[in-house]
Amino acid sequence: MKTDGMVDYSTGHDGLNTPRDVLFVQLIYSSMLGLAGLVLLARLAQIGHAYLRYIVCSGATEKQQSVWSITESSLWIRIKSRLLYAPLFGKRHNREIQLSSAMNMGTLPSRFHSLLIFGYILSQIVYCCDLDYQNETPAIIAELRGRSGTLATLNIVPLVLFATRNNPLIPLLRISFDSYNLFHRWLGRIAAVESIIHMAAWAVNTVREANTSALAQHLSETPSYAWGMVATAVMGFFILHSLSPVRHAFYETFLCIHQAGAFLIVLGIYLHLDMHSLPQKPWIQWVIIIWSAERSTRLIWLVFLNVSRRNGMTKLRVEALPGEACRLTFFLPRQYPVPPGSHFFAYIPQISWWMSHPFSAAWTESSITTRPKSIQSLTDTKSLTLESQSSPYNHTAVTLVVAARQGMTRALYTRAMSSPDEAFTTTGFLEGPYSSHAVNMASYGTAILFSGGVGITHHLLFIRDLLLRAAADRAATRSITLVWAVRSMDSVRWVMEYIQEILQMPHAETILTIMLFVSKPRSPGEMRSAGGVIRTFAGRCNPATVLEEIIPRRIGATVVSVCGPGALGDDVREAARRQVDRGVALDFVEEAFTW
Repeated sequence: MKTDGMVDYSTGHDGLNTPRDVLFVQLIYSSMLGLAGLVLLARLAQIGHAYLRYIVCSGATEKQQSVWSITESSLWIRIKSRLLYAPLFGKRHNREIQLSSAMNMGTLPSRFHSLLIFGYILSQIVYCCDLDYQNETPAIIAELRGRSGTLATLNIVPLVLFATRNNPLIPLLRISFDSYNLFHRWLGRIAAVESIIHMAAWAVNTVREANTSALAQHLSETPSYAWGMVATAVMGFFILHSLSPVRHAFYETFLCIHQAGAFLIVLGIYLHLDMHSLPQKPWIQWVIIIWSAERSTRLIWLVFLNVSRRNGMTKLRVEALPGEACRLTFFLPRQYPVPPGSHFFAYIPQISWWMSHPFSAAWTESSITTRPKSIQSLTDTKSLTLESQSSPYNHTAVTLVVAARQGMTRALYTRAMSSPDEAFTTTGFLEGPYSSHAVNMASYGTAILFSGGVGITHHLLFIRDLLLRAAADRAATRSITLVWAVRSMDSVRWVMEYIQEILQMPHAETILTIMLFVSKPRSPGEMRSAGGVIRTFAGRCNPATVLEEIIPRRIGATVVSVCGPGALGDDVREAARRQVDRGVALDFVEEAFTW
């Protein structure tokens, strides 16, 4: 029991350095806003440069585009090669670190991302250690309690924002959700450690001023401390729960636990702050607003895209494909444009309840057909265009190709294989389209697109769009090379009908080249190249060799894009950096789902 005039370093404001806390809060948000401002300026410069190139080169000859093919600035070359495109060290970046066939330790951040993460961690350590060491020990511990609690609460705001799919910073700064998710994971670890420090500092002073029984008494009799303990315990659990081996081995279970735990954390912190009337309470209110607004946006968009008063709900057809994959065709009840490079989150209640999974849009078609009388009319394998005998039906068909791995994707494939004609229909929903808006593909004279396996789905719509633009003289594109690495020819059948449609487009024969690498062909005869646009090769793809062949005959500026396994992405990144070092005007883009 404390009496008037006694110093209380465990439960009161004694020992706290509020002005210093406020200063550090201002420094953190100022640095975040400053960094975002610099990135925005850089993006605006990049967009302006790309637009100028697009305008100048759309009607230019190959020779006139040559001025855009070389980078003159040695400084910019070094920045791109040694910082922006560089892995942390060596060439490993998105190739997963495997301790065993069953244990995946995740990936390494890039050099630039690592510098940002390291700098932020270092700043948090400095802020926590900047205490008044001339005070007595309990006062120093009390100041640490206040500082760590303030920083932990502050970090919850960007932590939640960076985890949202509709993060407004994604289109504004053109930074991918994958990058924000990386920062989300590290902010979570930082906030968890600071929460543990906050709780430990409180416990040390409580025991010092009374005894261990007082600690238990506070937690059992004082709701604010109990809720603070709940939030800290869950955050501590998340440090282990969110490690890559656990996250990837049981991803769907991980998401359920993670979302429930996040709710407990926000609730616990809010009640802890509210019962003590602490000034950090508005920060958690902003967290609740951000989370509620984002979830509401997703729900509204989900209903808008998948439900129509006239045409009903989205229909889904699932087909098993050779090579353990599925083709998912979602027939949306309305017409909606899908930009190239988009991905959707697919909801299939019969398979995965309320869970959603991200997949690139392989193909889209918008048309006016006739509405099917029932979903059973979709089971006709000879007709996937919803043609039946009823009233006009506006729809967009979005096709996803999904490799069967674990969880939902494996369940889909198993269900399709056990169905008549190896296909079935059900109700499904799409959320999206989402995109990182990385670059304007149409502003480059040369596009080199590397795909690994099912990663082909990311590039097909880009190729179709570039060919359409080129035919209308609305693109600088004069050369497109699709480099596709697959294990067997079974994978080619996943999207062959779309490739055939692309090959029939204007200028496809003069602009497009497809290099198909099959690492495990069944027979030599299978590898006979038909000549023309498609060239087939037996063996693994060597991106460095491919670029060495294409770059000398490039037209204008070059974009190199990759979507596929991490090992392929790292090889392409290394080969692209080598060309950048030689002064080639080359931009590198990687579509990754490392979360």
